[in-house]
Amino acid sequence: MKEPADWRAIDTSGDPILVVGRRPRPKQLEGFVVDLDVDTHGIMRDIVATTVTALASRSRLDWHPDAHIEQGEEYLTVSVSDLPSAPRRRHRGNAREPDQPGQRPPPDPLLAEAADLLRVVLAPGELDNLHPAELAEGNFRLYAIVWEAGDQDGPVAFVSEYDPTAILRKAHSFFRFDGTLRAADPPDFTLDRQADLIVTRTEIAILNPTVFNRLFADIRALLNDVPAYTKALKKALKGLPMSSASELAIEQVCATRPSYARRLQNLAASPGAASITASTLRAVLRRHSQDPGDFLRSGSLEIGPAQVPVLLDVAEGRWYEADFTSEPRRAARWSRR
Repeated sequence: MKEPADWRAIDTSGDPILVVGRRPRPKQLEGFVVDLDVDTHGIMRDIVATTVTALASRSRLDWHPDAHIEQGEEYLTVSVSDLPSAPRRRHRGNAREPDQPGQRPPPDPLLAEAADLLRVVLAPGELDNLHPAELAEGNFRLYAIVWEAGDQDGPVAFVSEYDPTAILRKAHSFFRFDGTLRAADPPDFTLDRQADLIVTRTEIAILNPTVFNRLFADIRALLNDVPAYTKALKKALKGLPMSSASELAIEQVCATRPSYARRLQNLAASPGAASITASTLRAVLRRHSQDPGDFLRSGSLEIGPAQVPVLLDVAEGRWYEADFTSEPRRAARWSRR
C-alpha cells in the first residue's frame, strides 16, 4: 500500500483519457471513452494535482467494514485483491464450454459487476468511444480520468461519482456575469475539481467513503456471504441457541444492506459473541427498556425481522445512556477507544 506522500509520484506526463460509465440495466455497467482535445489536458492534470495534494496531506487508514474517517484529515485504502476478480470473458460466437470436474463455478453476476467497474476505469482501451449524439440521454453514473501508464507503468484512474452531462437535463438557461448578466451557451460536460477515489491495479484510495459505498454497495461479496455469516453467528453464540426462524430473519434482513452484512460479519467473528447467553441478553434488554419476551423463548433466541436491527445494536453495545442526563442514546458509528 502507498504511503500518503507516494501518491505524488503518479505520472501524468502522458495523455489522459476520460471515461464515463453508466448502467443500462441495474446489474450491468458499461463505459465509454470521451476523446479529449489537447487543450483539456492541463485541466485534467489540475484535477489530479488537487486530488493528490489532498491525499498527501492526510493520514492513511486501512479500510474495514466499519471504517470512518475525519473529513479533510484522513483517507481510506483498500486492496484490490479484497474485491471480486473479473470473470473470464468469452467471444460472442463461442458456445459455452461445459464445466469440468473441479472447475470453479461461474461467478455470481453481482460479484462480476465489481470487476466490471475496475475493468471500465483501468482498461479504457477495451471501450468504445462516446458519440456526441449520446450526450443528451447519457445518464452517466461516474467518470474517470485515466493514465494508462501513470502508476509504475500500470494504469491509474481518478474516479468521481458524478454525471458530467447532468447539467444538460437539470438546467434550462445559462448565463455569464461580468457586471451585466449575459446569455451563454450551455456546456456539454462539467467536471468536479477533485476525484472521490483513486484506483490502481493494487489498491483504491478513498477520499469519499460514501461514494465508495455507493459504487460498490450492490456488488460487494458481503451481501452474497450473508448466509455464511449467519451460520457463523449461530455457531459463535455458543451459549444462546437460535431457532430456524431467527436464523432466517437475520439472513433476510442483513442481505438487504451492506452495513448490516458488515456488522453481521464482525459480530460472528467477535470473541464477545460467546458471552451472549439467554441470561446476559435478558439482562441487557431489560436495562435498555426492551421486553425480553420479544427476543427469547424457552432460553432460545426467537426473533423476527423487526428485532434484527435491535439485536445487532445491543450485541455490539451501541445503546447507552448519557452520563449526566441519562438520556437513551445510540452510537451511529461503533469504534473502540
